Amino acid sequence: MSHDAELIAKAISALQPKPDYLKDYVLPFVIALFGALLGGLSAVRISKRQELKNIARDNFVAANQVFVLAHGCLAKLVAIKSNYEHISSDVPLVRAGEFPTIVTKLEDVKFNAHELFFIRTRPTANKSLWQKIKWTFLHRILRRKIKQPSIDELRKSWRNVVKIGAMFENYNQVMELLRKRNHINERVKEVMSQVGILEYRDVNLVRKMLGDELCGGFVDITESAISLTDYVLDELHQFLLEFPKIAESNIELSKIKEWGHLPTYHNKQQAFLNCLKPIVKPNYITMSEYTGMTEATVLKKYNYER
Repeated sequence: MSHDAELIAKAISALQPKPDYLKDYVLPFVIALFGALLGGLSAVRISKRQELKNIARDNFVAANQVFVLAHGCLAKLVAIKSNYEHISSDVPLVRAGEFPTIVTKLEDVKFNAHELFFIRTRPTANKSLWQKIKWTFLHRILRRKIKQPSIDELRKSWRNVVKIGAMFENYNQVMELLRKRNHINERVKEVMSQVGILEYRDVNLVRKMLGDELCGGFVDITESAISLTDYVLDELHQFLLEFPKIAESNIELSKIKEWGHLPTYHNKQQAFLNCLKPIVKPNYITMSEYTGMTEATVLKKYNYER
């Protein structure tokens, strides 16, 4: 090969790019890997955000359903009590006579406690940025123990799902008492009509005609229905007033802004407020004579404490 040809060959060879392994192999791989990682992280974040939104939505729906259920129960008991809220006598047999047969449907309700699993013993959601920073500093960094309500406080709070379940169970118990009482009331009316007695003016005569067993059972189930209805009415009313705020304190509302807030309850109608007032208590001495129970037992049976 001539000298000139050799120079030309070297020049051509010099023009060809030298292999750059970092640029040609490593960098494309790193970019592809980073892109895949970024895409994966974005997908995980979006999925997590959607999951949290679904959880908040489900909790919101569950709380709202329980609120609506309690509201329906309260309305039902108010309608029932309007049939006998005029009772003012403390004579057990007169009271029983002024309590008519309830003709409305007396159906039980179903409450699933597991639907309120998200309710905690303390507020956990909807905290401001400062509250979150403060909580993290105190309990994550300084490891301070989280203050919990006492057993007695929790027992009286609607954060106690067992208490909510007991409220609905008591409502169902009222329905059962009224169903049984309707049957007994019709039986009493039948006995009285057979002997021509239409009123309860002479309670001694009525008691004699009914007999001790029927008379005792009649006044007993009547007072049980009256006292338990008053108790459950108050429970349902307090629940509707207090539960929405409690439930929202454990639901991240920022995840479901379009849903707004849980409904609240306010009823200042005088007829409703009058219905909330407990029926006057019976004469416990006379109740003891009718039922055969001691006065202490009678007093305990027909009185409920929150």
